[in-house]
Amino acid sequence: MARKITHTLTIAGCLNSLTPLHVGGAENDGITDMPLAIDGLGRYYLPGTSLGGAIRAFCRALDEDPVWGFAMGEDQGNASHVIVDDAPVLSEAYPELWHGNGIDRRWGTAADGIKYDREVLPKGTAFAFRLTVEVVEGQDVDEKRGFLAWLVDALTAGELVLGAAGTRGFGRVKLAAARCNERDWATPEGIFAWLGGADAADQRVAWQAQRTRYTAPIRQRLRIEIHWQPKGPLMSRSARDGVVVDGLPFVSRQEDGQFALTLPGAGIKGAWRSHAERIVRTVRGIDAIPQQHGDQVNIPLAGDLFGRARPEDPKRGKTKQAERGKGRLGFETCYAEFALPQERWDTLDRSETDWLGPPSQQRPMARAMHVAVDRWTGGAADSRLFSAAEPMGVTWAPLVLHVDTEGQPHAELALLWLTLRDFCAGRIPLGYGVNRGYGDLEVSAIKMNGLCSLGATTDAVDLKVTSGEIDVDSIRDLMTALNTAWTTWLDVGDPETDQ
Repeated sequence: MARKITHTLTIAGCLNSLTPLHVGGAENDGITDMPLAIDGLGRYYLPGTSLGGAIRAFCRALDEDPVWGFAMGEDQGNASHVIVDDAPVLSEAYPELWHGNGIDRRWGTAADGIKYDREVLPKGTAFAFRLTVEVVEGQDVDEKRGFLAWLVDALTAGELVLGAAGTRGFGRVKLAAARCNERDWATPEGIFAWLGGADAADQRVAWQAQRTRYTAPIRQRLRIEIHWQPKGPLMSRSARDGVVVDGLPFVSRQEDGQFALTLPGAGIKGAWRSHAERIVRTVRGIDAIPQQHGDQVNIPLAGDLFGRARPEDPKRGKTKQAERGKGRLGFETCYAEFALPQERWDTLDRSETDWLGPPSQQRPMARAMHVAVDRWTGGAADSRLFSAAEPMGVTWAPLVLHVDTEGQPHAELALLWLTLRDFCAGRIPLGYGVNRGYGDLEVSAIKMNGLCSLGATTDAVDLKVTSGEIDVDSIRDLMTALNTAWTTWLDVGDPETDQ
């Protein structure tokens, strides 16, 4: 029996990517390990299934929620009342190839067999977005209006993350130019208006009046913004070598079409994770490091904070849920506040003369020559001369971290605080060549929002950092709670996560 629909409520607008984005596709031409999704017209797009699943998870819909649809057994369930269209790109797309690799915890070098690349759409890519909710006879239409008003506000605030690697700097999107429309199918006037082709008026203001009719799920999150600057040359290295210069910086496209120096979120997360694992191994006396990379990263507490790898051996059978899954902590990709058109960056690769300014001026990029030393003679090693384009004096945007604080996980947050403390003290360099003079930095301030989710009386605080020391006077109560949780974990551990 067909359901009787009284109203349809629609959100439409432009979905802009705030960070690089990857939604995988099935087609693979051999150029990349993880290609992007392409529709039947050859356009890059966000499948409605991916959008719908991400929004449903964001709304914390229950498995048996009739609005979102469910199926139980052979004859129970219903189709979803929420319809999410495919979202094709609105303009020309500029895909990029981003490379990554795992780090072997035994040697600190690239792990065997963990080299990969993925195709991504850069920051600023725009998609056509459309979501419709059907209101069935007997349902409260005002409650649905309140739900969509809340959803529009959340999407407009950039809280939704789509696609792969959401905790490694990918997938954050923001809705712009949102338009809220509705159609009335329960009255002759509404049907005649539709038949006559009348444009539906924007109902966003009217829907906002019904916000109290919808109980929004409480999403307990902590946002940490770290203000920092490099002390010397700092960059993530491009996967390709230049013609004139061997080591080129990694850059990515911005909204205005220029390219900025980029620190991928995966690299930042990897540096922090390795340090956090080192802390746990030290305090718990874990000396042995397994050979398999997936086993190396399954460290107690650190796995809960940063995520756990799936078992690499399919013969191991069913594993506990605690042995795998997404971590609580996510990092955003970080960009320098220095961008140039692509042709200007090409001068680093093809020219020995331009170099972004005359030698008499302070230039943001400098060509540096290096040579390996022969251990026998103490002189320059044969055929070991190399060069790099080094960013100098470039200003970077703050590092941004997002922490899921559901359940007040003080033990995980204590480990995060210890890692943050060491980062401020200069013990966690970032980017390429951190053992060769690159990557040193200094932190000046930390901003934290969402502390109320941890029981604090103040939701937002600004912490000063002086000579690597964090001023914690304003969060003494939180520090006491974290210290207690850390001491308790050291004494008794966590039977759900300890291996």
